[in-house]
Amino acid sequence: MVTKILKTASIVLVLLTLWGCPLESRICRSPQFKIPDLISVVPMDSVYHVGDEIIYTAVIPSSIDSLDIDIYEDTGVTSTWLRGSEIHKFDGNNINVIKGFTRRLDYDNSLQAYLTYNPTDKVYEFQARITFTQPDEYRISPYSMRIDFKSENHECPLYEIKTNIQNSGIEYYWEFRVVP
Repeated sequence: MVTKILKTASIVLVLLTLWGCPLESRICRSPQFKIPDLISVVPMDSVYHVGDEIIYTAVIPSSIDSLDIDIYEDTGVTSTWLRGSEIHKFDGNNINVIKGFTRRLDYDNSLQAYLTYNPTDKVYEFQARITFTQPDEYRISPYSMRIDFKSENHECPLYEIKTNIQNSGIEYYWEFRVVP
């Protein structure tokens, strides 16, 4: 009987706590936009040789006229994580970051790409030259990229953009090999 009363009291306490919280802190509903082909890989091929290079580029415009928004003006964000970039799959090769930066995640030590805001061109950008240093096989999903723009004053992203790698004829995965 005492256990039942404690369980009921606990549930009531949780509900009252949630009731007192502002709705924004309980539910994250950010405007989501799907803008295709904001990421490119040049050259994109199925076979490379050790020593070959690719340029991995992401450019996200701050001002999106068709949506009547300016991400930088609305959020003040100067750098953000390019989720799903799969740049970590190139770890072990020579990765020379030209624009933006990379950082390792605390929980799994995976290498991640970060876009930085370029005020001159009014875009968020990441660019890296990747030189293949060892033979290997790769499988990359070109469709799972996401960029969240959070302002310091909000727990939830103010904007979320979903995008993909520009491709020609790739259905599900970009699979390629690096050979000696």
